[in-house]
Amino acid sequence: MALSFFGGGGHASRAKYFDIRLDDDYVVFRGSEDEAASALLKGNVVLCLSEPLTIKNIKLHLTGMSRVCWHLPSTTAGGGRRHWREKVFYEKTWKFKDAGKGKTEVLPAGNYEFPFEIILEGSLSETVEGLPDNWVIYRFKAEIGRKYAKDIIVRKPLRIIRTLESTALELSHAMSVENIWPEKIEYAINTPTKAVIFGTTIQVDFRLIPLLKGLRIGQIFSELIECDELTLNPEDHGSLRNTYTTTRSIVSDVYELPEDAPVEILNDVAEGYQLSRYLSLPKSLTKCLQDTDTRGIRVRHKLKFRIQLHNPDGHVSELRATLPVSIFISPSLAIDENNNLIDQTPESAVRAVEEYAQQAPPLYGEHLFDQLYSDVDLTGYRTPGYRTPGPPTGLTSWPASRPPSGPGTPMGSLSRNLSSENISSMNAVTDTDISASVLHSRLARLHASRNRNPPSPGEHPDGRPDGRLNVTQDYFTYSGASSHGATSPDPSRRPSDDLDHDPVLSGMGTPYWPQYAEVETLSRVPSYSTAVRSSVKPREPGLPDYNSVIASDTPPLPESPQQVHLRSGHRSPSHFSPVEMHQRLDSLHPRRSHRSADDEERSLRLLQARARG
Repeated sequence: MALSFFGGGGHASRAKYFDIRLDDDYVVFRGSEDEAASALLKGNVVLCLSEPLTIKNIKLHLTGMSRVCWHLPSTTAGGGRRHWREKVFYEKTWKFKDAGKGKTEVLPAGNYEFPFEIILEGSLSETVEGLPDNWVIYRFKAEIGRKYAKDIIVRKPLRIIRTLESTALELSHAMSVENIWPEKIEYAINTPTKAVIFGTTIQVDFRLIPLLKGLRIGQIFSELIECDELTLNPEDHGSLRNTYTTTRSIVSDVYELPEDAPVEILNDVAEGYQLSRYLSLPKSLTKCLQDTDTRGIRVRHKLKFRIQLHNPDGHVSELRATLPVSIFISPSLAIDENNNLIDQTPESAVRAVEEYAQQAPPLYGEHLFDQLYSDVDLTGYRTPGYRTPGPPTGLTSWPASRPPSGPGTPMGSLSRNLSSENISSMNAVTDTDISASVLHSRLARLHASRNRNPPSPGEHPDGRPDGRLNVTQDYFTYSGASSHGATSPDPSRRPSDDLDHDPVLSGMGTPYWPQYAEVETLSRVPSYSTAVRSSVKPREPGLPDYNSVIASDTPPLPESPQQVHLRSGHRSPSHFSPVEMHQRLDSLHPRRSHRSADDEERSLRLLQARARG
């Protein structure tokens, strides 16, 4: 299009080359006019001169124009009349050279490039070409203005394509029509998607179940219809619009079901016929337009079906159905200036379909039997955030008595200890991956420390006396408070940064208040989900009975006096009088011999009073 489009033939030889080059052959808008994003268009105007050229200016124009026109048939009222309207709805001009009013300048011989760029709004109308006398087009026009000769002009078309978003419902929703003709046939006709790429193939699936014995299915006729609605004044109200509608057949298919066609079992309950037909779309926009509604030109498509039914009594019935479809242009299939597909091979159509199939969400019908997450067996799966920890500091391997915890170890970064954790420090620590690895490391170090320095009864592992009565140091006791200072004399909280430099194990230096010993111990109860995943087992299979307590060397002291039941007559060996009970307790606990006689007498009277009551 360089020199062949020049005006002023004799003067064109003075410009060796003059053309418009675009970085992209077309502009693509994804989505409707209300939702599409803007697009950037760049290019260059190229000029090659073999000799000096006198010019007034060098300009570039981009113009958008629309035209709506139709002829009424001569047999109708007002026949033979022509209705038409042209409009310029977009203009943009670039001035690369301008000598001024009435002035000229001389361009030396050489090569020149004049770059340009423009942002095109997503609400711009798309290019519509293919209908006779009706179009929406964009044209670049570059001109070299001269004072004493004709201007040198070159033109280049610009195609704007409006395509569908990858998330458009038309790409994932199947279109179907299903119904029952009572006592005749049950039918279902569907297409995999509503949207179809221009130049590809439309697939139609039929499912036919005769309900009348002896009913035979004859010809199955499928046809794609295009409906064009033209409006001269689209901006006016509906009742004032001057509109003309026409339809045309795009492609059709006729298939006759053989009389000896095998009957299939459909849905495991009914006998019928199931088949698929394919309609190949034209490769030229002059034979089939894309769906559009812009500048008074509205184009829609639909599929029509007619199915012949031969009844047992001899007469023929016809089943009719309609399905809407939407045809759009894919950027993967380039269109030339004559509105034909450049690559018309079946392979190119398949590639375009696969490209959109990968972008669009999966079809619901293809994933009906997918396994749900709730049905997945999580045995052996690692909890999110789990990481297999290494041995603790100072050890080359894990102790045999404390191997690394498995996936069942509670993974919560915070335990359920009642108000005994430094929440601010734990929030800072949770920015790093400490939930599993640090917990395992602390447990291993605690176990190793207890093996090296076993604490004496009634004493904390850090050497401080234990003021609690028979408080068991178990898993939850040591792991409950993980962020307290080791030697802090008050209950104030310290930042988590001190944990890395503190030689004392976390939790051992927790401030202790004897008056809250029982409450603190009882409050260390894990959540149900944590307890279920935990591998910690109770140390005793069950609660001890009375005989086992009596036989033990140091039975625990009852926290409150137990009520003694007296029975008249024969008594069993397990019941004693208050005096015998007092004597038996003294023999079991020789440490009480240091008590004064007054205390013993007072206790005896108390037991006798309770026995009488």
